[in-house]
Amino acid sequence: MSSIYRRVIRIGEKSIGITLPKRWLDVLSVGIGDVVEISLVGKVIVVKPITQAGGETNEVSISLGGSIDETTRVIIASYIEGYDNVEVIGQKDVIRKAFSSVEKKLPGSLMLEGDGSVLIKVATSESNVDLNEVINSMANILNSMFGKFIDYLESNKEDLLKEVLELDDQMDKLYFLALRTIKKLSFRDPKRAIDDTIVVKNLEHAADSLDRLSNAFMRVQATQCRREIGEKLRNVWTYIMRAVYSYLDNNINNALKVLLDREHMLNNMLELANMGCVGLSGLLTASIHEGGQLMVALAADIAEAAFSRHVRSIAKPARIVTGEELNSEE
Repeated sequence: MSSIYRRVIRIGEKSIGITLPKRWLDVLSVGIGDVVEISLVGKVIVVKPITQAGGETNEVSISLGGSIDETTRVIIASYIEGYDNVEVIGQKDVIRKAFSSVEKKLPGSLMLEGDGSVLIKVATSESNVDLNEVINSMANILNSMFGKFIDYLESNKEDLLKEVLELDDQMDKLYFLALRTIKKLSFRDPKRAIDDTIVVKNLEHAADSLDRLSNAFMRVQATQCRREIGEKLRNVWTYIMRAVYSYLDNNINNALKVLLDREHMLNNMLELANMGCVGLSGLLTASIHEGGQLMVALAADIAEAAFSRHVRSIAKPARIVTGEELNSEE
């Protein structure tokens, strides 16, 4: 561990500061204009770079010779990993088509073509992203998706299903942004980052479930049991949103209620599967059952994350008794 001594100096009229050795900044790849996080931990001041967490490089080069699907996945994974510049070497037509298919889902990304490669650049600054706002926005989108789907069951207006699919595209965009932000800033609070990841992923999975349900109803214009389906899904809607807001609001009572009601909710969806609606296709029956069961499980996971967050907020470090104190007791 390296250490040096520096004198506190005045900077301007109202600020004070200290200087840092250039060789240290070079090791961390931090330069003039970069953002660092300064925090007070006990009686220790900690300075951490947040533009390149852990000193990892933000520029990588990847050679690809695979399909559009593989290239698409590599581009998405590179974005989530927090790379700002990704040089992709391969067939430009493949890279171009792959990037075009996901460009709208990756905030701040753009493609620059060179002579022998393609450069994917990301201009989004994670230091300006409020993760709580992103998660709250994802929750609001999921809430709207449920509302529009229930409205469809009551009105049979297919345009509402199309709106659900459009909202899922917005959810994907926020999902990738949230994962990228968590990855790059996880060093601030690793345990919180794990819980945030669980919540973000489960919100996206719930939205995907509604996306699949909407596609199934667009393929099969069901007329049977619409009221019953709506009632069951409305209960799931309330259940999962209670879980989400128990996490966002740190409401441990609602989180506990979600966990205690899990078995009841699963039985609730089983009742629908066993209802035996005449004329309801196997595709819809399977989609409704799978979607409902999955969302109940996702809600319970989010409630567990809320409990983990709550425990960390109330836990206090155990006090270690020193040898002198033990001797004094004797």
